[in-house]
Amino acid sequence: MKGSTILRNKANINQGITLIALVITIIVLLILAGISIAMLTEENGILTKAKTAQKETDEATAKEKVQVAVLGSYDKDGNLNFKELKDNLEREEDISIIDGNDKFPITVSVDSQYVFVIDEKGNISYKSNDSSEDKKIIISANDIINTEDKSQYYGATVTGYNCQNSNGVNAWKIFYAADEHIYLIADDYIHYDYCPQSENQTIKKNSDYKLSMDFVRQDYSGSSDITDSKLQELNSNYFNYLSINSKTSTNNNMKAIAYMLDKEVWHVYQGQKAEYAIGGPTIEMLMKSYSQKYKVDYMAQANSVKGYQISADGGSTWVNYYNGMLDTSDSLYVISSLEKAHAMWLASPSANGTNGSVMYANYNGSVLSNFFDNGIIGFRPLVCLNSDVQLQKNLDGTYTIL
Repeated sequence: MKGSTILRNKANINQGITLIALVITIIVLLILAGISIAMLTEENGILTKAKTAQKETDEATAKEKVQVAVLGSYDKDGNLNFKELKDNLEREEDISIIDGNDKFPITVSVDSQYVFVIDEKGNISYKSNDSSEDKKIIISANDIINTEDKSQYYGATVTGYNCQNSNGVNAWKIFYAADEHIYLIADDYIHYDYCPQSENQTIKKNSDYKLSMDFVRQDYSGSSDITDSKLQELNSNYFNYLSINSKTSTNNNMKAIAYMLDKEVWHVYQGQKAEYAIGGPTIEMLMKSYSQKYKVDYMAQANSVKGYQISADGGSTWVNYYNGMLDTSDSLYVISSLEKAHAMWLASPSANGTNGSVMYANYNGSVLSNFFDNGIIGFRPLVCLNSDVQLQKNLDGTYTIL
């Protein structure tokens, strides 16, 4: 009996030691596991370091793509050639120019992820990009209006704008901002099939893109057809002159302008995000937009019932036309290619004549006028976005309508 008791006690002791050992082993394993997890996941952990190393490698690879473009853009005198660099960057499929289309510094995006800034000496600096929700760049019309450097906005492509005739426009660009509204312009001339008719007449087709107002102006009586105050404001100087002098115009040029400013006709370009659409910008809008972007003092003024004169020196000299007024490399204002049309119709009458002289922006940068039946000019519709519309900037420098 006594021997049995001793054996049972030894068994109990062995079981107790085994349980204690198991508990200790589990605790040790948990501690080791905790240490291992910490080594993997903490700020200086293995996984974190691996991710950082991969990110640095990817960033270096992206920077090399930019460096290749820079190295191939130096002149023989050792100076970095801006035009050559821009061309080399644009040839790279993985590189998009975000800012700096006109001068240094140039900001580029590589693989829509890494952003670099290139200065005039060829130095390349990485610009971190935080794509988190609270870091998204969202702008309104007032943001554009209150920004001194309009060049970062005017000419930028806007995506996400839809209307009945969306298929007739390749892309929309920011043209101007005023009075809580952003104005978009078609980036190219519209095809005849997408040019709306007046109530009873059809637009005259000289080619697929060269369209004149020989017929449609017959549906209008002149300035009296333009009664909407917001549309009058686009040619404010002219309508102020008519109002002050108690005049109206029945000239052919104003009949053509009435067609271009007929928002019922041009509603095919008015989407849900727009207040109205018209057949093109006015001369006042063109002068203001260009002046704000290029820091010049171009002006437009109407001092007769005929229409507008223009000035390139802040109003010291007024002329009916001005040769080489606009930069031909900026397609926001001038399409230098003659493939489709030679000029863009402007929705303003000219003081150059009464029989039908309408303003237009020519392929060579000249701002002048010709008759409403001119057979070489095309239309680029203009859209006035709703005042509450906001745009979100994308990595490639374009904007998306929210």
